[in-house]
Amino acid sequence: MLIFIAIGGGITMVSGMEIRENAMQISPDTTNMESSDSVVLNDSLSKDSIKNDSLVSDRVKKKQSNALEHPVYYHATDSNIIYLQKSLIYLYKEAEVVYNDIQVNADFIRVDLDKNELLSYGMPDSTGTTVGKPVFKQGDESFKADTIRYNFKSKRGIIKKVTTEFDGSYMHGARTKRQADKSIHMVNGKFTTCDLEHPHFYFNISKAKVIPDDKIVAGPSYLVIEDIPTPVGIPFGFFPNTKGASSGVIIPEYGEEQNRGFFLRNGGYYWAINNYLDLLLTGGIYSKGSWEARAATHYKIRYKMSGNLSFHYNRNVLGYKGLENYQTNRMYKFKWYHKQDPKAHPSMNFSANVDMSSSAYDKYNTYSAQSRLTNTKQSSINFSKFWPGTPFSLNMSLLHSQNSRDSSVTLTLPQMSFNMSRIYPLKRKEATGSPRIYEKIGISYSMSTLNRVTAHEDSIFQSQIGDFSNGIKHNIPVSTSVKLFKHLTLSPNFNFTDRMYFEETNRYYDDSLYNETDSTYGGVVTEQVQGLVNAWDYRAGANLSTKIYGMFEFKSERLKAIRHVLTPSVSYSYFPDFSDEKYGFYENYISDIQYNDYTGQYDTVRSTYSRFEGGVYGSPPSGGAGSVSFSLSNKLDMKVENPNDTAKKERKIALLESLNFRTNYNIMADSLNWSPLTMTGRTRIGKFNINFSSTFDPFAYMIDSTGSAKRINEMQLNHEGELFRITRASLNLGVGFSASKNKDNNQQARNFLYGYPHSYVDFSIPWNLNFDYTLNYNKPYDEKRLTQTVNVRGDVSVTKKWKVSFNTGYDFVNKKVSYTHVEIHRDLHCWEMSLAFVPFGNNTYYSFQINVKSPLLQDLKLNKRQSFWDNI
Repeated sequence: MLIFIAIGGGITMVSGMEIRENAMQISPDTTNMESSDSVVLNDSLSKDSIKNDSLVSDRVKKKQSNALEHPVYYHATDSNIIYLQKSLIYLYKEAEVVYNDIQVNADFIRVDLDKNELLSYGMPDSTGTTVGKPVFKQGDESFKADTIRYNFKSKRGIIKKVTTEFDGSYMHGARTKRQADKSIHMVNGKFTTCDLEHPHFYFNISKAKVIPDDKIVAGPSYLVIEDIPTPVGIPFGFFPNTKGASSGVIIPEYGEEQNRGFFLRNGGYYWAINNYLDLLLTGGIYSKGSWEARAATHYKIRYKMSGNLSFHYNRNVLGYKGLENYQTNRMYKFKWYHKQDPKAHPSMNFSANVDMSSSAYDKYNTYSAQSRLTNTKQSSINFSKFWPGTPFSLNMSLLHSQNSRDSSVTLTLPQMSFNMSRIYPLKRKEATGSPRIYEKIGISYSMSTLNRVTAHEDSIFQSQIGDFSNGIKHNIPVSTSVKLFKHLTLSPNFNFTDRMYFEETNRYYDDSLYNETDSTYGGVVTEQVQGLVNAWDYRAGANLSTKIYGMFEFKSERLKAIRHVLTPSVSYSYFPDFSDEKYGFYENYISDIQYNDYTGQYDTVRSTYSRFEGGVYGSPPSGGAGSVSFSLSNKLDMKVENPNDTAKKERKIALLESLNFRTNYNIMADSLNWSPLTMTGRTRIGKFNINFSSTFDPFAYMIDSTGSAKRINEMQLNHEGELFRITRASLNLGVGFSASKNKDNNQQARNFLYGYPHSYVDFSIPWNLNFDYTLNYNKPYDEKRLTQTVNVRGDVSVTKKWKVSFNTGYDFVNKKVSYTHVEIHRDLHCWEMSLAFVPFGNNTYYSFQINVKSPLLQDLKLNKRQSFWDNI
């Protein structure tokens, strides 16, 4: 790089460099320029190189009174011109000046050492276009402008046509003054979230003050879209300018529903409590009397825990008071998700996933197709702990299950289990040689207890909720395994179960019981007797299994071999008849007294019941069983040549991923010894996933005089000449097509933010299509039932900016189209547009919205939707 130092008009030598006349001329020879050259500007700039020059020495003494606190580093790729007499430095082409934490880059920079001032702007290229406009950086702050004039001493500057970015937002200023505290005053500004130099939309601001990491205070402003002023204006405004979350008012949305009237909803306040916790409070009112309130919070402590919690309550008033269509209802929804970081407590964990609501909540308050079509909800709060170095662990849970069809709720408060994993008590501490048979005997233990109640959702928090069912269960399994003849594996097992209840059932016939229905006396009385009772049972069994491999090799260049793996298994299970009176678990009682016209006397009808019926852990089994089970698993693979991979010349193709058969024979049963034969299978052909299953019954059936059908102890082969009769069969075909192999399914970005349906849309995939075909056949007896459905879902990017998503199906038996949902998205750069609708059915609705993408201006939107409440 050539550096010219001009001192008057003479010629001298400075640090071995030649000083020439006409120093303002930029040398055309740039072939040996090195951008790494730099010079430090300070009082010490010329102590060694020009200390003998009296003119320069006087100049240095004059500068010492106005010295900078830090050195100034600079370089340029074209030329550096230094006027020592005027204390001016000119830098050309990709120039850079660094002072402390301040960095300025531009195609032209002038530094005035006397004034401690910097001036920078871009230079025109060969086409006349200005390039290399100055960029100012200080810490995390960065902005680009047409002209920057900055004083190193006062830390103030004048900036023209500046563009400043503040955490996703952009401020354009025609003329700007930067203060020493980094705040900015500007006139004729533009505030936007569009990243283009000429933004698609902006708020035109007459004057403003930008306070870093705080806010932007603006004077009279109005919204401009595509350079067209709109009547949307404000006399003054506050725009958040913080890196973290900031508190503020949430502007409500307005509109009209047919049943609930005009509304203002989703308005409220967001409170950023601290870096770990926030709170959102929103609500809505309707002109016909309905109202709603919602609270939501997020929390996160790094390396400890994270989660979110929300509660929504609404009171709905439909129709007009005094008319037949007038009705009111109340709905709620409570959600809580909590996750503990594994680093917080390696041996202990607490988690929660709670989703509770009124049965009809999702039907009228959500726009998610999956939520609307789900009939059940599950919730759990779990605590678990294990003791390192021991086989013991503890689990405690609070469970909730809800069915929206019958509005029933099941609560388990709590469920607890204490477990001991398998241990080998007979194993030698210092074993030598092969392990002995008894050393493989393993034993484990588990103790569980639960307290459960089922009630209607309206009474779940009231005193008439009902009685809880509870109990304690102990389970001790013992098992081992032995190799027989090298290829067979024998696995004996024994299991002991003990149940403890705090009440039992007592049932008897009462002659004095009056029946109001037929004005007679006598009936069965069932009562619960309090007290600690115990019920136990045991069962023993063994399993014998092996694997058989069959290999068929071929001499074909393409097909190498086919391998067939068979896994036969025979198991035996036995438990006695615990309804035998010697165990005392079952009792006989008179269930009815009937008059016998033939004898002229009353006959008693006796029945058997379990003292523990209705218990949460059931009763000891009755009837006894000595069951022999047979199963056979099959897997078929094929090896073929792989010409596309030189390292791995062969590849395996699964012809049949699984084909399983299973049945059993009950030795102790007096009839119907064989159970139905079940078959399940899975395979893949190309892109098609195929799952199939069937059930074959070897016994025939008959229809009695009452019209009821039942199995009879007669083989179907003897009855109808068929080996089996098919009672159930199913087939499922699934196939998916996509133009891209990699699909970024960002589930977290798809989640709704506090209920706003601003879902994430992936525009990178041209198209994606999935088909599912399901066929179910059921014929347990005479009546046959057939269901046949197809479901189609996918999305198509018509262009880079347009995308259509859909989900639909068809029922071939009922000849009806199933739930259909269509979404259309349009990417408008800094805006987005969406249209979603259900065209037909009981849940028809539509939703249209156009909004700014940035969450900073999420309230700048226009939406129109039909509520599900209008379907009532």
